[in-house]
Amino acid sequence: MKVLSGLATLPVGLRFGAVLLYRRMFSRGRYPLVYLSRKKNGFLKTLALLQQCRLTKIIKVRRKYHFSLAEPRWPSPAYDRMMANGGLNIGGCGTPAKSQIDLAILAITRACAYRCEHCYERHNLNRPDTVPLSRWQSVIEELQTTGVSVVALSGGEPLTRFEKTLSLLETADKTRSDFHLYTTGHGATEDRVGALVNAGLAAVGIGLDHFDPARHDAIRGYKGAFANAVRALRMFGDAGILTFVNACLTKGLVRGNGLERFYDLLHTLGVGGMQLLEPKPCGGYAGQKVSTWYGAEERRATRAFFESTYQSGNHRGYPAVYLPAHMEAPENMGCMMGGLSHLHIDSLGNVEPCVFMPVSFGNITEMNFSDIYRRMREAIPRPLHGRCPALHMADRVGFSPESGRVLPLAFESVRDEWGRMYA
Repeated sequence: MKVLSGLATLPVGLRFGAVLLYRRMFSRGRYPLVYLSRKKNGFLKTLALLQQCRLTKIIKVRRKYHFSLAEPRWPSPAYDRMMANGGLNIGGCGTPAKSQIDLAILAITRACAYRCEHCYERHNLNRPDTVPLSRWQSVIEELQTTGVSVVALSGGEPLTRFEKTLSLLETADKTRSDFHLYTTGHGATEDRVGALVNAGLAAVGIGLDHFDPARHDAIRGYKGAFANAVRALRMFGDAGILTFVNACLTKGLVRGNGLERFYDLLHTLGVGGMQLLEPKPCGGYAGQKVSTWYGAEERRATRAFFESTYQSGNHRGYPAVYLPAHMEAPENMGCMMGGLSHLHIDSLGNVEPCVFMPVSFGNITEMNFSDIYRRMREAIPRPLHGRCPALHMADRVGFSPESGRVLPLAFESVRDEWGRMYA
């Protein structure tokens, strides 16, 4: 696994540009949404947005390249399909220029041995699964018919339901999407890792929230959680797929040069990517002020750290750093929930705009995904360039089960407040 930046990306970029131009000129029938013009939200605009959002590093894993955590590996049939659906036109979210969903996160089980303090599925966990395997399989087919670049299998803990997770990978069409696994690492063994990779797993995102083992174990509510995560990162890395870390930002992680120490650890572990997620007042943090966990001072420190990792010559060969809060900031892409870029299906089958937005537009056990998705897109027609919608809705309607509300909230119950976000 190798992280390329600066001039090291030039050979890959030239090769990719040649392929893009060829398809633009000679394969328009197969790639009708391959645009170059900035006015059409084409690739020239995409290049500018990638620079603006700091999505300029490339991760090489064997003979494949990962340009982000929400794109298939290139070259691959899945990447070709994404390109045909306008997936390169990232400035065209919400327009006919981009029909592709970048990332769909499927919480395929409610089972989990951990008690993570920030878990956005907290209100659903450790009860019998209600969505059968066959329905998850058909939903993946529906997602791929709509067009999805990456399907992430999550939970709960998907390795707790290993046979189910493996079956979904084995039966899915890997030529239409890449498949990632979001896991704590609990339950990973060399045999399981090998079976998942052989079934077509492209990448694994492992939850790791601190460089200090005791602190991570406390956050995850499980003794040995740090050791499980580190062991899983090494096993999946040795198996030859992309490994990255999903970390929830907290005061304890950011203060005292904590991010730098964390970054050094991940570099030592050979991790390809580091995704830093800002906490939201939902799940385990529902009903609490975000500033309790992560305030303005920490936000500034995180931005400074993030920018430093993209400065020329800094941290050469270290993991690529992804900060969704920067990419979806009002001055950049804006919020791209609801399939504009990403969406979430919870462990009960509720289709939600985002993992941090427990508002259901319908349930896959009761409706076709395509009908639910159409309804969601009508309510989310374009990116929001303003305050994070999860914060807005949490303040206005609340996401705490203690309030007596049943989560997730039905869209009908918040329709008026929702409309005010887009007014």
